[in-house]
Amino acid sequence: MQDSMEVVGNTPVETPKFIKTFGKWAVAVGMAIWAFGESAGRARAAAELSRQGYHTEARRLMLGDNA
Repeated sequence: MQDSMEVVGNTPVETPKFIKTFGKWAVAVGMAIWAFGESAGRARAAAELSRQGYHTEARRLMLGDNA
């Protein structure tokens, strides 16, 4: 019978700075792509609303008025 057990795999490992930097960069690029897609979608929706004659709604959509 063994009196003590050895803990394996409990050693702290530091993440390399390159990986942290790359992760932050990847998140920033993803957010930029998301923002561009949302802006393009709003513009298309506003153009369609304007084409159908809903000029006030199109203006509110592009200006971000929620009232």
